[in-house]
Amino acid sequence: MSTELVPSSFGTPPAILSGQQGANDELGSGIASSYGIVGYRGKVWSIKYQGKETQLMREDGDGPRGSIEVVIVKAASAISKIYYAGGYQDGSNAPPDCWSTNGVTPDASASNKQNATCAGCPMNAWGSRVTESGKQGKSCSDSRRIAVVPVNDMANEMFGGPMLLRIPAASLKDLKAYGELLNNYQYPYYAAATRISFDPKEAYPKFVFSAIRPLTAEEAKFVLDLRGDKRVGNILNEAQELGAPRQEEVASVPTSPFEQATPPAPKAAPKAAAPKPAPKEAPKTEPVGAVGAAPASFDEMLDNIL
Repeated sequence: MSTELVPSSFGTPPAILSGQQGANDELGSGIASSYGIVGYRGKVWSIKYQGKETQLMREDGDGPRGSIEVVIVKAASAISKIYYAGGYQDGSNAPPDCWSTNGVTPDASASNKQNATCAGCPMNAWGSRVTESGKQGKSCSDSRRIAVVPVNDMANEMFGGPMLLRIPAASLKDLKAYGELLNNYQYPYYAAATRISFDPKEAYPKFVFSAIRPLTAEEAKFVLDLRGDKRVGNILNEAQELGAPRQEEVASVPTSPFEQATPPAPKAAPKAAAPKPAPKEAPKTEPVGAVGAAPASFDEMLDNIL
């Protein structure tokens, strides 16, 4: 299929049609753009994009990556819900029987709706599921949809830009605690580079969130613009928040939760001073310790696996 350019002879539209360009969005209504999905099986990260799934392996080839480094661009305001009648089978690509992106009512496209509302659904009730260890839970799983980009390749053209990551129910409290930590230091979550890893103390994939470093002013501007991007709205399946006040730069604070400091701006070379007599050579001392190598970046890792 091809799209022909509008002939230049059209000229400008009549005055009566001024401001009507937004109607062109109707032609694409209901057709969602493709975006990457960051997922995991067991404790192995992967990205699925345009039907191809790529496992994220360590750059030294010694097994799967234990973490990803991203910027959380935006989080859905509602808790999403997913229900599989026979339970989810690891590795299955089958769609769920019922789901809700707003946590209030099942989506219209759900093939086997369990109830008119989520609040009154028996599959959403505590005790509707019993785990193998005998603990009570819910047959309908909760999650929060967030849009992420690789911290060192925020454009992420290889995987279509911002990507979807679902935060599972067992990690929702950890996500909230991470937000509260950043709030104590006056940083919004989208102004930080975040490492997401798996809790080694748990057999199931429970997330651990760590602040790597604050974004630079240039990075922060890119992310602020991305928060209003339609692709992010498609990922979160919610209306765009237009007209929100912009924060161009993040104020620095004396202490911070970050593992790394903000990259310093280059300094101008000092003017040459008059030569002075060479001082006596001071006795050499051995360094106390060396700074460890920075963790491999997300985009470097992607280059190695493709």
